[in-house]
Amino acid sequence: MMSQIIVGIDFSSSSMTALRLAIDIANRTGADILMAWVENNEKNVDEAKEELNQLAIENKSKLGGKSISYITCTGKVYQAMAKLVKDENPDLLVIGAHGKGGYDEKYAGQNAFKMIIECNAPVLVVRETFNFDKHLEKLVLPIDSSRDTRQKVPWTIEFAKMFPQSSICILGVQTSNVKTVRSDVMSYVASVEKFLTQHALPFTTDFVDTENVALATIEYSKSINADLIVTMVEQEKTISNFFFLGPYLQQMINQSPFPVLIVPNVQLHGAAK
Repeated sequence: MMSQIIVGIDFSSSSMTALRLAIDIANRTGADILMAWVENNEKNVDEAKEELNQLAIENKSKLGGKSISYITCTGKVYQAMAKLVKDENPDLLVIGAHGKGGYDEKYAGQNAFKMIIECNAPVLVVRETFNFDKHLEKLVLPIDSSRDTRQKVPWTIEFAKMFPQSSICILGVQTSNVKTVRSDVMSYVASVEKFLTQHALPFTTDFVDTENVALATIEYSKSINADLIVTMVEQEKTISNFFFLGPYLQQMINQSPFPVLIVPNVQLHGAAK
């Protein structure tokens, strides 16, 4: 169960999709929704408040008795949202992959990327093309050789329980031919399989050899027609990942056609809520 979901609103199609998905999750978890808008030069505060209030009125009846409210913030978008998350301590932050400026792959997700890095909360990033007519059935869980790779398992289970028709698709990602590294991945995958079995959750397991964790995860997700990718602020770093195509997380935000749930690393952000 959740108590509060914050939704980043900039009135773009992407943020409206984020709001709609947040309402669906709120109805499954009993959470209240707080819409957050950061002041900018595109819209004056009074106009923004009027539109936010209208959104609250229009969506109140969709929430099954839980509340929907709004707040306006000042400052740089990612800093203002990070401060709000710190103050409110929500269970989840839902944002659009890109905002009013449109989509440019070179610059897409800059605010989202910075926001996720700054925020100590799970963040769900969604594109405006999200298909609400399709059930959330396949949740992709990439497991690599990094020590913290299994920290995202509890949140994957939470989403699997929210959407009972779903199955968890474990993807063991091998980025090295070194025997000990490959052994670590196999061991981590086996422990995840055991954990999911104990929770009586359906799952499948596949493995892939790659130099780029992000792109391999996205390609695998496309091949199985996935619905959600669950990852972390930091995954395993490779030369291909970082130096050529940018940080893992930014690649996921820019290039994944699926919603991405990013769980904060405990050692980076402290204990998860």
